[in-house]
Amino acid sequence: MRIMAVDYGRKRVGIAVTDPQCTISQPLSTLKVISRHQVVQRLSGLIKELDIHRVIVGYPCSLDGMPTEMTHEIERFIKQLKKKVKVTIELWDERLTSKYAHTTLKTMGIRRHKDTVDQVAACIMLDEYLKKKCQVS
Repeated sequence: MRIMAVDYGRKRVGIAVTDPQCTISQPLSTLKVISRHQVVQRLSGLIKELDIHRVIVGYPCSLDGMPTEMTHEIERFIKQLKKKVKVTIELWDERLTSKYAHTTLKTMGIRRHKDTVDQVAACIMLDEYLKKKCQVS
């Protein structure tokens, strides 16, 4: 059973997945957004191919926790994805993950590359999700 994290954006979608034992997360890829339908199709294929059982989708809120314009776009995306796949989809607070991804890559001496930032942001969300779920268990 694997878990996938999705950092959905208007131009790019960062994707990270766990290993089959759900203990380690790793960046997978970045999809260029042509349309929401195209992203849903690609994710659907990856979910089936990688035997994903749960998808964590970054849920953008303002720093005070209020919905943003992007929050509503994510809700429409999730609605469309749920029609295509039969896996559990959870929202995950993604506040500051992209900033953290930038900082992490800079610290590692990796030049800022937009595709990499999106994958690392998804990986950070997935790491946070795994840590929280392990604390509860």
